[in-house]
Amino acid sequence: MDRLLLSLCLIFLSLAAGHAAQHLLRMPRPRLESVRKRLQSFAVFCLIPCSAMLSLWGLPSPDTRLLALPFLGIVSWIWGGLLSLRVARALHLDAPRTGSFYCCGTFSNLGAVGALVSVLFFGEKAIAIVALFRICEEMFYFGISFPVARRLGGGEGAFRLRSFRPDPVLLLILTALGLGLALNMLGVPRPAPLGSLAAAAMLFATVLFLFAIGLGLRLSRVSCYAREAAALAVVKFIGVPLLLVPLAALAGLSTIDGGLPLRVVTVLSCMPVAMTALVPPALFGLDVDMANALWIFSTLALVVILPVLYFVLPLL
Repeated sequence: MDRLLLSLCLIFLSLAAGHAAQHLLRMPRPRLESVRKRLQSFAVFCLIPCSAMLSLWGLPSPDTRLLALPFLGIVSWIWGGLLSLRVARALHLDAPRTGSFYCCGTFSNLGAVGALVSVLFFGEKAIAIVALFRICEEMFYFGISFPVARRLGGGEGAFRLRSFRPDPVLLLILTALGLGLALNMLGVPRPAPLGSLAAAAMLFATVLFLFAIGLGLRLSRVSCYAREAAALAVVKFIGVPLLLVPLAALAGLSTIDGGLPLRVVTVLSCMPVAMTALVPPALFGLDVDMANALWIFSTLALVVILPVLYFVLPLL
């Protein structure tokens, strides 16, 4: 129960602190955005890759069945997007709202909230599992989700992946995982204190990232999208786990390390909307207000989702 309370407190206190700071500091909006981006960059470009590398380095005898994790990640994003499009049609949403609903259905907060909950629930070994699960995240988002969002927004012309430079986050994650795996396979012993450092770096990165999100959080017009928020909750917290958890079990993840990979995948399948989901609506003329509202609603839903996970996970 202490881990559950700690997870909830860290998530919501970090967001609340950032939201309060944007009013107390009274900075001009451009300067506040600059501070927010610097904090997020430090978390994403430095702390998270370092933590992933240290965790994979210390992973005892990596099982080849863990190679299923990247494919499960891809399945979760595809399935979340397909369900979102089906639900959007049932709700008779117009094109801009359908695009925003799709983005919120397919983009999940794995790097911040998912990693935080996994580490607090299962310890440092979960970091490597999270990193493997989301290793294709940036490629999928830029290669598939962004083009779909653009088409839904009525954008003219073909969306060209080459218009994006290789994503630095992806390159850093791949480099960190490669280095950690190389040290592991070469049998280089990891100093014991680095295990604690990996967990601490991930926790600090998450708190910093959520605080930065709070700096830019806007709560206007949230209540206007209660119907869409309820529908999205069904997609993200019921529809996606119902497919992903059995697939993870079929891949044999329940028999590795006492079922730890299966439990981590279960947590990751129930994560709220990622902040990245707010980018395509702003770029492609979708409903930005709805995307913002759905992000807030899904994050607040963790108050219910995390206690459910806390009692369900020991049964897996």
